[in-house]
Amino acid sequence: MPPELPASALYASPALGRLWKKVHLARSPFVIRSGVRRLYIHPAPVLRKLLSGKAYHWIALGCADGLKESLLSRKIPAPTSFHAADTNPTLARMAALRLRAPVKSWSRIDLTSQRLPSSISHLPRPWLVTLFGVLPNLDALPLLQSLHRSMKPGDLLLFSANLAPGKSGLVGARKVLPQYDNPLTRRWLATAALRYRPRLPKGHLEFGVFPDPRQNSLARIEARWISGRRRIVVFSSRRPTPTQVESWVRKVHLWILGRFIEPHREEGIWLVAR
Repeated sequence: MPPELPASALYASPALGRLWKKVHLARSPFVIRSGVRRLYIHPAPVLRKLLSGKAYHWIALGCADGLKESLLSRKIPAPTSFHAADTNPTLARMAALRLRAPVKSWSRIDLTSQRLPSSISHLPRPWLVTLFGVLPNLDALPLLQSLHRSMKPGDLLLFSANLAPGKSGLVGARKVLPQYDNPLTRRWLATAALRYRPRLPKGHLEFGVFPDPRQNSLARIEARWISGRRRIVVFSSRRPTPTQVESWVRKVHLWILGRFIEPHREEGIWLVAR
């Protein structure tokens, strides 16, 4: 298994945040396809029933600049407070300013840690936790387990997953590979690799689809930094099938309250509770 750069290395600086934003605007299905944008308001009727009359607190993890969260916010009751948390605090601040809530805050977060930081875990309950666009880039089970430990009865988690269309994860991931292997994405990832410390050896990027090292049946798109015989994973995106996503949810003992899949079956959202 090749060594990997931490996911936070791709987003941490303002310059890398701006490069990511360019990639997102040019290549993301969320921007390009209206069906994907509509996906983020599909959970609204269920959430309105669950949140009506409640003074709930919204925690947006890995929210970037909050575009996806803002679509949902227009269709559900306003929260008592909104907290945006991202590896890039500049983007988190933008997300907090974008959303409507009487109290707003933002912070930097490392979602690979075992628990949420005290600044978040001490927020009043009940919570609506959103996790949009994050699951593909991190090991899903430890992240979901960490969230399960942080949640209490009455809290809700709404998360998205980039999916492999079709029945075969590896075949489906190859179909969406051009979303990643393109000049803009290469520029962003190469910049992150060159800025990483300690310095990486001179090399170049190569993209491919590989089995996930922790779950052989799970497809993973990787951008690898190639230097002679050395292989370093700069970026990875897991592309599970809906069945695989739901197996993760069951393993961490969360309950599925709703599932929403966009027409191309390349992205889905799950609403779960403890």
